[in-house]
Amino acid sequence: MTTILLSDTHPDFWHDALNYPIGLHVVTVPGELLPLFLMKMPHQFLLAARMNRGVKVYAVPIEVNGDSTLGLMTVFLDDADSPLMLWTPLALDSTSHMLIQTLLAGTFTIRLFDEHNRELLGYLGVAETPLRSRVRLEHVKLYSLTHELAHRWKDAGHSWFSLRTIEDDADAVTVRFETPLYPEDRVFKDERPDLYRFHGTKGFSEVPLVKLEPGQFQEVDIILLLQRIFSPEQIYHAPKRHYDGEEIADVVVITDNLCLIVQAKDSPNTEQMLNNSLKRKRRKSVKQLDEGCTQIGGAINYLDRTRPLVMRIDGRDEVVDLGRRNVLSLVVVREFFLDMYDVYSKRLLQLHAQTGLPCIALDYGELIEYATFCDSEPLFVNAYFQVFNAALDGGTYPRLRFGVRDLFRPDGSFRFS
Repeated sequence: MTTILLSDTHPDFWHDALNYPIGLHVVTVPGELLPLFLMKMPHQFLLAARMNRGVKVYAVPIEVNGDSTLGLMTVFLDDADSPLMLWTPLALDSTSHMLIQTLLAGTFTIRLFDEHNRELLGYLGVAETPLRSRVRLEHVKLYSLTHELAHRWKDAGHSWFSLRTIEDDADAVTVRFETPLYPEDRVFKDERPDLYRFHGTKGFSEVPLVKLEPGQFQEVDIILLLQRIFSPEQIYHAPKRHYDGEEIADVVVITDNLCLIVQAKDSPNTEQMLNNSLKRKRRKSVKQLDEGCTQIGGAINYLDRTRPLVMRIDGRDEVVDLGRRNVLSLVVVREFFLDMYDVYSKRLLQLHAQTGLPCIALDYGELIEYATFCDSEPLFVNAYFQVFNAALDGGTYPRLRFGVRDLFRPDGSFRFS
């Protein structure tokens, strides 16, 4: 089977598509007869979609100031009790119209990218739309989207989904992956030179969808996200202690103002892992956070004992006088659960009490949002301390929500143009 990637057939168009945020996008590719359904998701979403040969899309009815409209809830069926989900608001704009028309038309090309714009799956696809959903989509009234409305719609959509009935499940649009455009087990060799200039880089990465040993892959993926915030020269991958060669942390970021210690905890990206019970996934999130906090504590001990800081990287010793830099820590885990933040917060506040330094934890999906909407050091630090200070004041770490206002940079320009 010949591999036909969008980057090969339409390199200019592919370059524009790199700017798209995480989510569902429908675009018209020059010279192509079918519309392109572009799904941009983290790897666990992509693997769940491949496992099920498609996704379910719910046309969710919601109320806006007494008037009815719709949103789309795309469900990646990794777990019947708590599936991976993506909420897409439908607004009065061309993007929403294209999404609706493509679902109703029923035939399209689907290409699935990860958060770093690596195309890993592609299919000819079809959508089977039950009558009730078809009527809803054909007659929906759309509204202009504001920052406040976006949050209200999302809350309403998730509430509706949590209370859905068997009939609602039957009404969902079934998007089926039919003919693969290329082998489904391909490995993406990423050799983009601008992405691999951080300290400790190999200069490239080879990325499969299925990952039996996640550590190295996740660390590099985290670095690629951090490079949207910091420059590559400020990022160190797996620096070692100078006296015994043991790793200090998975990632260390040093700027003129801060030293950020990052510890990554992930699970294999396999069908077996996705099929784990919800109870087991919840336990795993607590265990990963605890392990990450313990490792962060060890890294901070090394920083306290080694002044100036000495890191062995790329076969040499890097000496850095931390001076008055703020030392911050970040634990990144695979997945957090909203009803368990009291448990997560207790462990993080223990780490803060132990070290006397700020600390937060994000799941990988959150880190993608931070790297997307807080794409500079000042914006990232502001978000970091917004979360940390709220935890100090209230005893529980919040989960930041990004919305319409965050689509624009501080100078007013659109982030994804």
